[in-house]
Amino acid sequence: MQEIQTVASYAQSFFIWDHCPHVQRLLDEGKSITRRYVREQRINLEAHLFGSALSSIPIQNVKRAHIIDFRSSLRRKHLAAATVNKIMSAVKVIFNEAAFREDIPRNPAREVGRVQGERLQIDIFTTEELRQLFDPSVSTIWGDEQCYTCFFLACSTGMRQGEVLALQWKHIKWDQHCILVQQAWKDAHEMGPPKWNKPRSIYLADSLARQLAIHHRTTHCKEEQDLVFCYPDGSRLGPTWWRKRFRRALERSGIPLAGRVLRPHSLRHTLNTLMRDAGEHPDKIRASMGWSDEEIQDNYTHWKVEHFTNQGRIVDTLWRNRD
Repeated sequence: MQEIQTVASYAQSFFIWDHCPHVQRLLDEGKSITRRYVREQRINLEAHLFGSALSSIPIQNVKRAHIIDFRSSLRRKHLAAATVNKIMSAVKVIFNEAAFREDIPRNPAREVGRVQGERLQIDIFTTEELRQLFDPSVSTIWGDEQCYTCFFLACSTGMRQGEVLALQWKHIKWDQHCILVQQAWKDAHEMGPPKWNKPRSIYLADSLARQLAIHHRTTHCKEEQDLVFCYPDGSRLGPTWWRKRFRRALERSGIPLAGRVLRPHSLRHTLNTLMRDAGEHPDKIRASMGWSDEEIQDNYTHWKVEHFTNQGRIVDTLWRNRD
């Protein structure tokens, strides 16, 4: 007689790198998945799924109501909505994979939605605020030349944190006026392809090229294999350095912060919005930013009053002869 598998016994190998059927299938299909993501989701399973009421139910007998009840139990733990959704995504992977492999006749997790929590709307910088933040005459804002160059590059290219901090000198093609985005930090020790497995090229603007050349002359680490931004011994800068340096510069800049959510990622949102406002083709922006989805790009677009000046000119032209 075939042993009846519970949710816990079926999920036992999930999110263990060398044993997870989902991970192995994705890798065989050439899709991108990181060890960090796998580790984090395994922690979520062990902390919240194993030992729960859901885990003891035979996987063939699980109904959508059981999945919803499990989600409700997470909410009763007073976890943040983002945390609940991340745990639920791990559970959904298990049932999606089971249904895909036809180990179960249907997927009870299908159409179980995400929980909604308070969502902070990330803000963008105005053009005047960017000039204020990166005014080269105010060196005290960033503290040192490397920090200034690092965030000036992020502002000028829209590169993500992991991509900026993984950039090596060999990726800057001075004669071709481009930066190759071929890798990113996945965690403290692992480097891999950029998000969505999308290597790309970004145009190297003259202003950025000049600043990078200054940094190259002043840094101790200037070999082709060296990181562009690193500690004096060549070791990598991490997310804590990134967040603290940006926050400190923002506080020193005098830019109004009350009621606004301004983070390093705001630079990426800002560049996308400015390029769209300037009339750059959305397909080109997505290619530069590493997106393939219009919906994602729309989430990075934040129209403000300053972007509607042309609308005012149109209205004024309409009523020009009225006075």
